Amino acid sequence: MTLKKIIAFTLTCAISTQAFAHSRWVLPSHFNLSAEQGEWIMVDITASNETFNVDKAMGADLVRIITPNGKPSRASSSYKGHRKSVIDYFLKDPGTYKITNNSEASFITSYTIDGDHKRLSANKTELAGKLPIEATAIKTTYRYARIESYVTLNAPSDNFKTEGKLLELLPVTHPSDIAENEKVTFKFLFNGKAQKDVAVEITADGARYRNNPQTLTLLSNEKGEITFTPNAAGRYLLVAEHKEDTPNSPLADQQMGSVFLTFEAQLN
Repeated sequence: MTLKKIIAFTLTCAISTQAFAHSRWVLPSHFNLSAEQGEWIMVDITASNETFNVDKAMGADLVRIITPNGKPSRASSSYKGHRKSVIDYFLKDPGTYKITNNSEASFITSYTIDGDHKRLSANKTELAGKLPIEATAIKTTYRYARIESYVTLNAPSDNFKTEGKLLELLPVTHPSDIAENEKVTFKFLFNGKAQKDVAVEITADGARYRNNPQTLTLLSNEKGEITFTPNAAGRYLLVAEHKEDTPNSPLADQQMGSVFLTFEAQLN
């Protein structure tokens, strides 16, 4: 990578990481398959500031697979390396599978000492004795991240059940129908309601090898929707985030939800 590319990439990462910190993803080996007797897939699980370039392995213990009939399933096997974890899974029934590696909901308190930004895992009632006396700019956040993707065997099906908890992505365009140069619409919900002004970034695979990562930045509209057009076939990472103040909560000053969705645009 040339110095020019490194500087451009570093600047872009700095902007991105201010908003979203490390990106996380589940990356299936296949997004659409056709096979009468079923088929195996493998899924990479990692966190990184570079889209689809593995960096810090995330464990696969929280991976869940929702089968086309809505029942939860588990990976057939898994492996954790230094840079990524890998699972494999056999798709037996036709339809769309949802694969997630969602985090556990948690409380994080951020604060500043002598200009240094620090964090600890605690809600507001747990800060006594943990927070340094000289800490300033104290803010506690209740947060939850969804890391997800969809894989379809033979025919697509509706596998988009929502939970009504913090930020969720509801596909309007079915993930198996996404194709280059065709409009795609996704909808965002926050605590079960359509959410305006959700901040969204979409980056195509291969950003390491472009002078400009060409990240698309969007805000959801009044209906909670974003619409965009992938200009090339390939794999994409969507990162979305939304937070709201919670002045009446004894536990947190704000609540925040994140979504990391991996999808594929097919050739036309």
